[in-house]
Amino acid sequence: MTNTETSLIQHSDLKAFAVGVLGAAGISEDHAKIVAECLLTANLSGIDSHGIVRLNHYIRRLDNGTIKRNPEIQFERKAPSLGYLDGGDGLGHVVTYQATTRVMELAAETGCGIVSIGNSSHFGMAAFYIMRLVESGYAGMCTTSTDRFVVPFGARHAFFGTNPIAFGFPTDGLPMILDMATSSVPYGKIALAQVEDRAIPAEWGVDAEGHPTTDPHAVTGIHPVAGPKGSGLAMVIDVLSSLLSGMPWGPHINQMYAEMESRRELGHFIMAIDVERLVPMESFRRQLGDMIKELTSMECAEGFDRIYYPGEIEGARREQRRRDGVPVDPGLCRELAQLGERFKIPFPG
Repeated sequence: MTNTETSLIQHSDLKAFAVGVLGAAGISEDHAKIVAECLLTANLSGIDSHGIVRLNHYIRRLDNGTIKRNPEIQFERKAPSLGYLDGGDGLGHVVTYQATTRVMELAAETGCGIVSIGNSSHFGMAAFYIMRLVESGYAGMCTTSTDRFVVPFGARHAFFGTNPIAFGFPTDGLPMILDMATSSVPYGKIALAQVEDRAIPAEWGVDAEGHPTTDPHAVTGIHPVAGPKGSGLAMVIDVLSSLLSGMPWGPHINQMYAEMESRRELGHFIMAIDVERLVPMESFRRQLGDMIKELTSMECAEGFDRIYYPGEIEGARREQRRRDGVPVDPGLCRELAQLGERFKIPFPG
């Protein structure tokens, strides 16, 4: 194999590698497993920009103390269905995993739960937490604020983050999960292109002067999805994630890569709804199944061979990649191998 070929590596081997590296870096085994599960779920789903490519970044922040190895995570119930979780500057995956557990406890008791999360850090793929809710029979929503990178409609410079939002609903098959950034392209795809040192489409982003660029290293802002609609949604998500948690917002959020010596102070928001309190679960699943069947049976437009529902492609890809392996490009293989050498954890690639 030449150094220009992509490797196919079993997700279980990559997960074991991530757990090993995080453990060697001082993370407890339980917490390391949560982070690794989140990262590899993203890779399995085809969302490689939020997968194991982020591992080295987390290690760098653990090294400099801007993410704490042993955070003091505290939860306070504010009302019957409402709580606040302080992440103590821990790994966002661990912080939000615990918030997901809490929000399900609230929903189980009162029918609906909302948890506002503060003092967190990058939490990976939002759908990971929605999948936990859906698997437990809840409908859910999850949002997070991110550092500025989206140029608001009509502006010249970045102001809001890519600010993802995810929804999920239980089905009898692959779960229905919509996980989307409010930017025209997730920043993680640009980050992945930087690691792999490859060009990006000119319509993805702009440089410091506001001009289109194919150089991922020169991108200073990306466009909102659907123009003013994406701009408005990004603002709403900042209100939910940052303002309701008392965290910095928009341009005041620590930049993930450019301000490595400062705490992230990210805010998230998560909600769970006990479907059974509204309609019988069997009836809900049946009706949603009927909706999906009718939707995907529609006549396709020219150039399309079928219609998908949200989460279907990712669900099918998880099954395929569990079987065939996760593709890892050579640049990332080299980066992970170097990380493994540092911690004496053999890289499986």
